[in-house]
Amino acid sequence: MYKLLIVDDEERARTGIRKLIDWAAHGIEIVGEARDGAEALELMAANPADIVLTDIRMPVMDGIELIERIAETYPAARCVIMSGHDEFAYAQRAMAAGAGHYLLKPSRRQEILDLVLKLKEEIGEEKAEEKRLEELKNGFRESFPFLKESALSRLALTERPPYERLLSNLKLNGIAFPHPFFGALVVQIDNFHAVQQKYGNVDIELFKYALKNISEETFAPLCRCAAFESNDDLVLILNAEEWLDAKEIAPYAREIQTNAERYLKFTVSVGIGSLDKGIEHLRASRLEAAKALNARFFAGSGKIADYLEAAEEEEDFSQTSYPLADEKAVLAAVAAGEEDAIQGGLKAFLAALKPESSSKDSVVNSVIALYFALYRLCVERNVNVQEVFGSQLAEITRMLARSSLDHIFSSLTDAALRIGEHLNAKKNGNKLFDAVLAYVRDNFRKDINRESVAREVFVTPGYISYLFKQQMQTSFIDYLHRIRIEHASRLLEDPSLRISDIAHDTGYQDEKYFFQVFKKYMGMTPNQYRNNL
Repeated sequence: MYKLLIVDDEERARTGIRKLIDWAAHGIEIVGEARDGAEALELMAANPADIVLTDIRMPVMDGIELIERIAETYPAARCVIMSGHDEFAYAQRAMAAGAGHYLLKPSRRQEILDLVLKLKEEIGEEKAEEKRLEELKNGFRESFPFLKESALSRLALTERPPYERLLSNLKLNGIAFPHPFFGALVVQIDNFHAVQQKYGNVDIELFKYALKNISEETFAPLCRCAAFESNDDLVLILNAEEWLDAKEIAPYAREIQTNAERYLKFTVSVGIGSLDKGIEHLRASRLEAAKALNARFFAGSGKIADYLEAAEEEEDFSQTSYPLADEKAVLAAVAAGEEDAIQGGLKAFLAALKPESSSKDSVVNSVIALYFALYRLCVERNVNVQEVFGSQLAEITRMLARSSLDHIFSSLTDAALRIGEHLNAKKNGNKLFDAVLAYVRDNFRKDINRESVAREVFVTPGYISYLFKQQMQTSFIDYLHRIRIEHASRLLEDPSLRISDIAHDTGYQDEKYFFQVFKKYMGMTPNQYRNNL
């Protein structure tokens, strides 16, 4: 049962919420009613609620202070603020204090119920996620990951390792390979960099641990299996009583893919190496599996590639030359800010790389070269590279190496379009700023200000300030004063003109204020300036 606390200084309001809805039928228990915030905190201390419905204006302690105190002491609790039409300002403060939702009094029964059920569902999902992560953490702590991982990786990745000693270490972890045939699989999380960015480093380590368990349990009916991590991939060591071909292994690889997508919410690709007699074959099999994945790089995510396919396709691999003409077309389209031309140019660039018949390294290196060409364009055109590429350019090369061709194309397109948008914004900003300056120069004699100029050019006053700061490192009012004072200085050269008339002609209705501004910018009064002339 989920717990609900009702807080309102009006008994009729509390009674209505309690009686008009069959809360128990929806799995919700009302754990208390309070007349003010202080009473509500006492109830929370005795029996913490999952959801708190609270009024704003109450004696002793109002709803805003209550929400702040709950946010500090019971951060998992959801607070819903209830207020009338004339209390919107209070409601805004309450939302800032930690209230996640807002109900307008009087609220219909169904509105209250729908909102509470929505919060109940959110709380349930969070609790399930916390429980799942805690189970993964407990499993992780109970294992001996370092010793196991080190021994397995040395068996499969190094030349002529000390087999007997490593096998003895594995026996301490309950792992044995009693059968004659050995082989390896490589399980690769598709678009690993994007998955890592989404979940964070801690969760991704837990997911990889879960993927190891899924892989080992999946192959248990077929053969002995042990998994370890290698450069963010998983390598599976297979130990079978008899020789197995790729067709016999493929259904189990597909089951790993299905379970990973169902339980971990991401896709994986699997490379299958050959099986042969002797543990010495492990390293060669692991290389075959990795090469199979690289050879099928163009096929995208969720693929299964075996060593036989890789051997057939390797004969067709060609070293594609870098498409310099297509790079120039892409850069020209980006500089012009033409979205369709950018996307068409990138498609032509990738097609020229011939990914279906080129190695993964060749394709990735060419894409990295285009990324740096785009980076150079940003520097040349004074575009903020951090807004386009982030703070660490090295992350791009890591992302490309750990992504599918589709994801690489999508990332490249996003970066190119962002640069085009920045360049278009600079062009439009320059044109707009020229219009602003022209308007000020033509109308400085009038009673104009930042707001009136903004209305004339159809932008916000804040954007006017931004343009002046970006383009001239000054403010709008400073620029206006300088234009006016320059004009006044020219008029002061004519001794027949009265200073009061010059002030009015310059846009200052108050002669005293004109004197103050003139002295600030010229270092002397208008009279002194004229006398010096």
